[in-house]
Amino acid sequence: MDLADALGADEHSTIRLESVGDGRVLALSFVDRGIDKILVTDNSTEWTPISVPSGFLPWTIDIIGDRWLMQGWDSPIEAPSTQILFSDNRGATWTELVVDLGPLDGTAWITDAIVAGELIVVAAIHNSGLPLIEEGADEDTNYEPSMSSAHLFVSNGGPPELVAEFPGWVSSGGYGASDGFHLIVSDSGEDYLLYSPDGREWTRTVVEVEITDSAQNELWTTEETDGKFRVERFEGVYGWDQVLTLPDGIGWMPSLAVGPAGVAAVGGPASPYDESDGGFTLPDISIEKDGYELRYNQPEGGITLWDLENDSAVHVFDAETLQSEGEFREVSEVEDDLGSHVIFHDPETGAELVTFRGEELAAAVMGVESAAHSDYDPNEFLVGWSPDGTDWEWQTPQEAFGLPEGTQDENSFTEVQVAVGPDFVLAQVQTFEFPQTDLYEDVGVDAGDTQSDSAAGTPTAPISPSPIRWFIARVD
Repeated sequence: MDLADALGADEHSTIRLESVGDGRVLALSFVDRGIDKILVTDNSTEWTPISVPSGFLPWTIDIIGDRWLMQGWDSPIEAPSTQILFSDNRGATWTELVVDLGPLDGTAWITDAIVAGELIVVAAIHNSGLPLIEEGADEDTNYEPSMSSAHLFVSNGGPPELVAEFPGWVSSGGYGASDGFHLIVSDSGEDYLLYSPDGREWTRTVVEVEITDSAQNELWTTEETDGKFRVERFEGVYGWDQVLTLPDGIGWMPSLAVGPAGVAAVGGPASPYDESDGGFTLPDISIEKDGYELRYNQPEGGITLWDLENDSAVHVFDAETLQSEGEFREVSEVEDDLGSHVIFHDPETGAELVTFRGEELAAAVMGVESAAHSDYDPNEFLVGWSPDGTDWEWQTPQEAFGLPEGTQDENSFTEVQVAVGPDFVLAQVQTFEFPQTDLYEDVGVDAGDTQSDSAAGTPTAPISPSPIRWFIARVD
C-alpha cells in the first residue's frame, strides 16, 4: 500500500515518522487532538495499518515487544480524559487500563505510561491544590503553597497499584528497556532520573537532562554517553534515543532515529560563538608593529610577543595565565582621549617596547572572527548518517534530496524527518513558503486570506506548504 494513499496525505497533512527500532518504521497522521492513522512497515514500500479503537485519539504508541501500549484521548469531544490501552495480540483488540486517581485529594492527572515486557508503569501528577483564603484574612498570613508530587503505578495487565511517590513533576518522555523503567522528574529546578528494574522499587539520581519536544520519547543526557547513540532497549531492538552526545560540529538535532541499520539525524551546525566558555576562541592571527609581532593562539589559547629583529619571544602568556585574574607587570593598559592602549614592557628594564591601540587589536580579532563565521546560519541544517553513532557523514538537504539551492531572498523552510529500518533509511521532506507581507499583489494573496500577526498588529500571508515527499536510501 502506497504511503501517501494509505495516509490520505496532502500538502496540509501532518505526518510523523518513527523508528520502532526492531526494523519497523511507523508513519503517524495527526489531527488537531491526536493521531488519526498509524501505519507500519519493515521494507519501506509496503505499509500495514494498525487498528485504533473508534473514538480514541492516541498521542503515543509503543509496539516493541509482545505487549503493545497506546495512550491518548478517550474521545474527540471537548474536555476529553486520558485513556491507556494495551494489546497482547498485535493490535487486533485493545484493553483499557483504568488508573484510579480518586484517593488523591486535590487535582491529579496522568502524564505518562510506559511498558517493559509485560509490566506497565503509569506516572500521574498530584497537585494538592491552592490554599483556601478566607475573606478578610490578613495579607501577611502564611499559607502552605500548593505542592506537586509524582505518583507511580505498576500493572501486569490488572488494576494498577500505587507503588511510589516523589516530589516534583513528571512529564511524558519515559521509556522501558531491558533493564527496567526510566523516568525524569523535575523538582525545585533540579532534574532527576527515576529508575526501577521491576516497576516497584525506585531510585532517584540527579542527572543533567533535557527532554526535547521535537520527537517522541527522546531523552538527551550528558551522563555516561561515551559518544554512543545506539542503545539497545531490548535484545536486538534499538529503542528511542536514550543517550545522546552531539557529534562534532553539530549544535542541535530536531530529528534523530535509531535502528538496526544505524543512526540517521537532522542536525543544525554548532554556533561558532559557543566554542569555549569565554565565547570566542583565540584566532590564529599576527599583528606587526614597530619591529614586534603579537601572535594570538601561540601557544594554543595564549599570546606571544615576538621580537622580529632578534627572531625570539619577548613575552609568552599561556592560556592558564591569560585566564587568571592576576595583573601582568609586563603589560599595562592606559586610557586617553584617543581610547585605550596596551603597552608591552621590557622584561628586564621595564621600558616600553611597543604599544598597540585597543581599537586596532579589536579590529584584527573581529575581522578574522567575522570572516571565519560569515557562512554560519543557525537556521540551516544538515542530514547525517552513521552506522554506529560515532562516525558520521553529513550532507545538505540539497545534496541529499536534490533540492534547489536556496538564496538569501528566499523566504522558506524545509522540514526533514528521518527513520531507520533494517536495511534502509526513510526521509520525509516538505518545504514551507512564507510570502513577504508587502508582496501580496505580487503573490496573488487576497487580503481576506491573510492572518493577523498578533505581536506586530499587521497581516501576514498564509504559509504555503509543498506536497510531502518521501526518499528511501538503501543501506548495505
